[in-house]
Amino acid sequence: MTAAPAGTDVGRGARGGRGGGRVAAGRRLAVDLAFWVAVGLLAAANVVVLANGITTVRLWEDEAFNLTVPVNLVQGLGYTSDGTLSGSEPAPFDVRISTGPVMLLPMAGLIALGVDPVLAGRAVATLGYAGLLAALALVGHRLGGRWAALVAVAVPLAFETGAMPSPIQTPADILGEVTAAAFLAAALLFVHRRPWLAGLLLGLAIQVKFIALLAAPAFALAMLLDAPGPWGARLRRTIPRVLAAAGAAAVPTVLFELAKLVALGPAAYWQLLREFSWFLRSGGQQGYATSPLDKLATLAGSWNLPALLVALLAVVAVVAGAVVIVRARRRMPQPAAEYTTIVLAAGLALATFLAWWLVSRHTPAWVRHPAPAVLAFLPVLAAAVVPAVRVLLGARDRSAADEPAPRRVHPGGIAAAAASVIAVVVLAWSIGGRVAGVGTQSRPTGETLADQRTAARDIAEFGYDHVATVWGPAVSVGVLAGARVGLTDAVDVTADLPRIWFGEPPPRCDIRLQSGLYTVCVPE
Repeated sequence: MTAAPAGTDVGRGARGGRGGGRVAAGRRLAVDLAFWVAVGLLAAANVVVLANGITTVRLWEDEAFNLTVPVNLVQGLGYTSDGTLSGSEPAPFDVRISTGPVMLLPMAGLIALGVDPVLAGRAVATLGYAGLLAALALVGHRLGGRWAALVAVAVPLAFETGAMPSPIQTPADILGEVTAAAFLAAALLFVHRRPWLAGLLLGLAIQVKFIALLAAPAFALAMLLDAPGPWGARLRRTIPRVLAAAGAAAVPTVLFELAKLVALGPAAYWQLLREFSWFLRSGGQQGYATSPLDKLATLAGSWNLPALLVALLAVVAVVAGAVVIVRARRRMPQPAAEYTTIVLAAGLALATFLAWWLVSRHTPAWVRHPAPAVLAFLPVLAAAVVPAVRVLLGARDRSAADEPAPRRVHPGGIAAAAASVIAVVVLAWSIGGRVAGVGTQSRPTGETLADQRTAARDIAEFGYDHVATVWGPAVSVGVLAGARVGLTDAVDVTADLPRIWFGEPPPRCDIRLQSGLYTVCVPE
């Protein structure tokens, strides 16, 4: 066979092929560069937020209250809080401590090794946040490759949870919501392939924050539907998987309840169960009657964007995202069973959390309550849109077998591309607002962790074992000073105790110390 002359169509095609290859390679390089630049910027943003959260942001009273359990455990007092909200006496397995042993026990281990309690608590919390990002990246990559993973990892940083009076100031706060979200996101990795392991991870999430139990019905339904064929055959295959997952999910809770029973005895354990039942039904709150609109406004205001804009975008995103996912799923080249199961579990779980929060009028409009679901499931749903948009944009016309299939411009695909660009801009804007606000948030005390430590050192010189105050900033300083903290309204226990006051003390209190924003006095 002789070579085709350079001037023929074949020669021109060869040169065009080489030129086209260079263009494609350049395009791939540009895409790779854009991806890694985005990864670098996102990593830097997380470092800025976490570094400030670990070393600078004040220890607020819920964090301090949680810390009393691992500190007391290391001191040989058992799994006991100071009882600040439970009669101001040591409270074994205090139901008011809603952060569970999966998070508190590792803190105790670090404290036992000599790590500062605040740094120990925030190190464990930071590990939980890193686990959340890792789980979301893996789920996102499984759904739609590296860009879907990047979207999933970006969403949690855009979610601003610092609204008072009950904030998650940063992901390093000594609270359980972020770590619970990490286990919930990890459970999605296995909901299709290993349901029993997904159940175990759900069980661990429950023992970080009991509210994670709300995700159980969504996971169960997604597992039940995760099989092809007629309903009868499908259920015969999936019911054993669901039962295995339920059994695995129960293991962490059963073990913890057995530990309580052994430590307390039957009578005290039964009383604790009754207290926990009250806490579960009431949310530990009294006197609230919050409307769903107030809660929606709080949620919409948690993205460093105008709340009205967020509300509008949310409605559009839900409708458009659902349409895109449903249409694209039918055209996916590979079996979409795992994609469907993960998206179904995440969507139902997020809807369950939000529905519970909105209808429970007795709970306040604190974004902490739905935070585990927003952090675990919303990023996954956002990531699921990425491959769906890619499928719609890559649609081709059917052509003869020996002809290349020309691309067909779909109005829906164009709309999806435009919406994707808008979503990227909005997400970047929200994350930028989060980073720009580091160190500038207005807190009720205006103090840093270093300011609190200074006051606590001064107070610790008195050697008080037990102090009293009102619920608020002084609780944290009391815990940092190494004292047990009770409340002044528990008069039978705290009537004669030294007081720590934030700001001006009341009359008839003999002042012993003023340090920063705090005053120590003794009742006259």
